[in-house]
Amino acid sequence: MLSKSVQERLNDQIQKETFASRAYLAMATWAEGESLPNIAEFFYNSAEEERQHMLQIFRYINAHGGAAKLDDKGGKIKGSFKNVLDAFRQVLELEQNVSASINEIASWCQQNGEHATYFFLQPFILEQQAAERNIGEILTVIERMGFEPRNLFYLDKQFKKINQQESGE
Repeated sequence: MLSKSVQERLNDQIQKETFASRAYLAMATWAEGESLPNIAEFFYNSAEEERQHMLQIFRYINAHGGAAKLDDKGGKIKGSFKNVLDAFRQVLELEQNVSASINEIASWCQQNGEHATYFFLQPFILEQQAAERNIGEILTVIERMGFEPRNLFYLDKQFKKINQQESGE
């Protein structure tokens, strides 16, 4: 059975994963409005990934004698951006916040003898590390290519390749 402290921390993480999923959906809407279908698809895929993380944590809590909770206290979702660089800077901040939170929970678990939950969190930690690296690479591409309207067509096409790589096609 999970301790109350672990349940509280994991339930907080559920809220952060849910917030991240909703933020990605807002970004997808923005990208669709900017006629960037492949970037929108990237955001839709990211939203689903965050939702899956939320579900994994939700199920973990319930499967181990706890009670998973879903609140609506994640904060205000940003739905408009100056440009694609601004959007991806927001993505990096979002991923860094999720990473910091998961790392904090894992550290607490390790220090407090919550070994099973510590090991449960390991794949999340590695995924977050990879996500931050990937977003950093995307930001570098955007900064090098530029994001003026004439370059957005080519940038969006690059995301078709990124989406295919991430889906394993």
